[in-house]
Amino acid sequence: MSQPIESRSTQWLPAFDRLLRTVKESGPHGHLTDIRESLRNVLGPNRPLVMLCPHADDGAITAACLMHEYAVRRGLPVIEVLVFAGERNVAAPWLNDQKKVSVRESEFRLECSVLGAESVCWDLDAYRTPGYQPSGHDIDKIVAWFRDRKPGAVIVPPATDAHLAHRMTRAIAGVGLVGAGLSDTLVLTGWTPWGPLPKPNAYFTYDGEAERTKEWAIHCHASQVLLTDYTEFCSHLGRAYAALTREWAEGHSLTGRAHRTDERFVGVELFQVERYDPTHLDPCSTDPIMMALGMLGGYIPYETEKLSNLAAGALASPV
Repeated sequence: MSQPIESRSTQWLPAFDRLLRTVKESGPHGHLTDIRESLRNVLGPNRPLVMLCPHADDGAITAACLMHEYAVRRGLPVIEVLVFAGERNVAAPWLNDQKKVSVRESEFRLECSVLGAESVCWDLDAYRTPGYQPSGHDIDKIVAWFRDRKPGAVIVPPATDAHLAHRMTRAIAGVGLVGAGLSDTLVLTGWTPWGPLPKPNAYFTYDGEAERTKEWAIHCHASQVLLTDYTEFCSHLGRAYAALTREWAEGHSLTGRAHRTDERFVGVELFQVERYDPTHLDPCSTDPIMMALGMLGGYIPYETEKLSNLAAGALASPV
């Protein structure tokens, strides 16, 4: 039996044990799996794949290829929800605010048509309140929608996202899941330009045709492409992920080692399948999704009749 590190070290300080323990408590070694395996038993005709989009173009950037695969190639229901329909960042000074809102919603619906997804616009009051805090009417709308549509899986932005509207969207997802009691809904975190995934654990491979569909979906957002064209950026990122996933998936080639010359898969969209771990060190201190999953799993007590109070607490994640 090996000696403890401190007994073998001449430079040991008690503080070292605390520093090293943070890694032990941060979870096991990451391993990437094909996201289709996780989605296999959660999606169906009455359990759609739902993408919560803080802004109109976030769905195309984050998960266009995944949504197109399930909506068009597999014929399963896919819904994109525009959480905050608004006039900001529309470089058209000749339009009033309402026209700008209409432009973004029209671009959003066009993208959904390209991807084969159903489009839903919430237009929450939270868009025009400090800190994107939802109103009571917003809470009622969100909970009622989750109860009615019952997502089999929902895609949300990362908890570490720099954009406050993106973090609020993640918290709103937690409110909807808890309010509707959807303990069997799979939660996926998707990559956004405002916040890379802290610990990706799932990938979706796509081919050249799907990549062109993603480009088309991004180009539906003319008001935004004029400011920042994510088309080339997403193409390079997807191809880089395709190369790196072989290493992250512990050496498994995406197309099989016997077919290294197969160019059918050109890119990868990365995701993080979220699961509550009661042994993790303070897992929900800044993550409303972890808090929601803990409540739905019976690990964290909550009062369903005071959902607005849950929202107020869950949304207060730091910048």
